[in-house]
Amino acid sequence: MGHWVCRLSARAGGSHEYPPGMTDWQAAPVSPNAPEEPRGDNVPVWVFGLLVVLLLAGGAVAANELLKLRKDDDGPDYPKAWDARVLPYVKIAEKQRGLRFFHPVEVEFLSDADFEKEVTAKEEDLTDEEREEIEQATGMLRAIGLIHGDVDLFEEMNQLRGGAVIGLYSFEDERIRIRGTKLDPAVRSTLVHELVHALQDQHFDIGKHQEELDEDDESTSSETAYNALVEGDASRVEAAYRESLSSKQRAALDRAQAKASRGSKAQIADVPEIFRTFLGAPYALGEGLLGLAVQLDGNDSVDGLFRNPPSTEEHLLDPWTLIADEQEAVEVDEPKLEKGDDEFDSGDFGALGWYVVLAERLPVVDALDAVDGWGGDSYVAFERDEVSCVRVNYRGDSKQELAEMSSALRTWVDAGPEGFASARLDGSQLMFESCDPGKVSGAGNDASQDAIQLALTRTYAALNIIKGGAPEKLGRCIADRLVHDFPWRDLTDPNFGSSASAQAKIRQIATGCR
Repeated sequence: MGHWVCRLSARAGGSHEYPPGMTDWQAAPVSPNAPEEPRGDNVPVWVFGLLVVLLLAGGAVAANELLKLRKDDDGPDYPKAWDARVLPYVKIAEKQRGLRFFHPVEVEFLSDADFEKEVTAKEEDLTDEEREEIEQATGMLRAIGLIHGDVDLFEEMNQLRGGAVIGLYSFEDERIRIRGTKLDPAVRSTLVHELVHALQDQHFDIGKHQEELDEDDESTSSETAYNALVEGDASRVEAAYRESLSSKQRAALDRAQAKASRGSKAQIADVPEIFRTFLGAPYALGEGLLGLAVQLDGNDSVDGLFRNPPSTEEHLLDPWTLIADEQEAVEVDEPKLEKGDDEFDSGDFGALGWYVVLAERLPVVDALDAVDGWGGDSYVAFERDEVSCVRVNYRGDSKQELAEMSSALRTWVDAGPEGFASARLDGSQLMFESCDPGKVSGAGNDASQDAIQLALTRTYAALNIIKGGAPEKLGRCIADRLVHDFPWRDLTDPNFGSSASAQAKIRQIATGCR
């Protein structure tokens, strides 16, 4: 469902694809600074070395863009040589990513006005069919509680794309486009990110794989997971580039990004949080997945994931389900339509979709607990008497986890407008339906970014605990208990674990996980 929302943003812009923008946050794991000796009796050093920093590291200016553009009939036209301005960053991207380019690619440096023309659209260019799709999409998003009231989906997505995007690589025409005509520090960092996309494309044929996923209407969750892998890889290389700079150069980069970020945040400040979350989550979640994979299996694991990529959104929210459990989705039949229902979309709703939906009306920890039991699902979106609705069949990993999701959904239904949603168990399956309550519907928690940050905190907690010397299973267990026993904001505090009470609780968690 996460990718479904992203596709809607593209439809609203009159395009066939979507640009995943950026939220107001980034995930940036910081290596733990463990003390030389443990503090307390028999408490491992790595427990007190835990340090996870996730928030507000540059904001939207750090956004880099994956956008498919229409290619010429004759196919991509590669230059004979690299632009001399670009060549130093080509070498950086190759070194940091560990791959070599097969051929140069075109890099265009565009003015703000020309760049925005590439990523925005005019409302008058919309067809009647596209306008209808926007109305259906808006109604569905209200039906599942992600937006409220009167929202202009076309305008919001256009505003987000115009304000948050500073660079893109097209997997169709195989060109890089950069906002800005001067190679200032922020542009250089963006250029490294986009060059990584070009490297990925040349070695793993990203564009072809995306086309295959896009043609499979039932694999929307797979497409979200794959795009997260693509973006997370480029983001981690961009982060490595920053770390390779001198302290003076890093300071200049931070200043340049902060300056651009202030303007960008102002431009997208009124865009509903859920859009920023869905469009930015692939960067952060993908980077978290790859960070854990590299820690456990080394750098070669990255290329391995491109050959055998994550296939569900659950792999992003909890990378262990891919790396350790190799867990796949169970097959779930598409819900049946009733007489008078007019279908306009279908596919898999996805763990990320359930997570942000539940977080709008439940505490984020409860939402994460419910989604951790996700086994598979299938949805159909339809209109009934010109009202957008969605019907979902859901399966859990076990009877207990199915019951847990059922309880969470009943709480979600009870917290919403009366008479518009229902959830019931039918044997081994949960059946959920919700319809658009209209423009007068009330607000939710606006907790989608907190929800993503909670999942990332768990991933990075496990990563850093294992870096400190803990066995994998122990690190996984402790990280999961930490996000239940401490507010995630406490876990991102550099001073976390310094108080006697926190140390006692950590000791208890570690003992219980052995």
